[in-house]
Amino acid sequence: MTVKIRVVKQYRVTLQFKEPAWDEQDGIPYEVYAVSKSEAIKYVRKKAYNDGHTIGRGRYSLKAVEI
Repeated sequence: MTVKIRVVKQYRVTLQFKEPAWDEQDGIPYEVYAVSKSEAIKYVRKKAYNDGHTIGRGRYSLKAVEI
């Protein structure tokens, strides 16, 4: 039996809008723990939606960096 060990890392995911407001020029940072960058981005996409940041705001991008 093979056991896979998943290593959890800490990521800083930045939510950037195509046309940001004056106080969102640097983006909205989130710090999360995840196994991969894609998993961190999925989690932040859901969290930003639930927080109301991405509803009706137009285009945005998410960038994950391991810290």
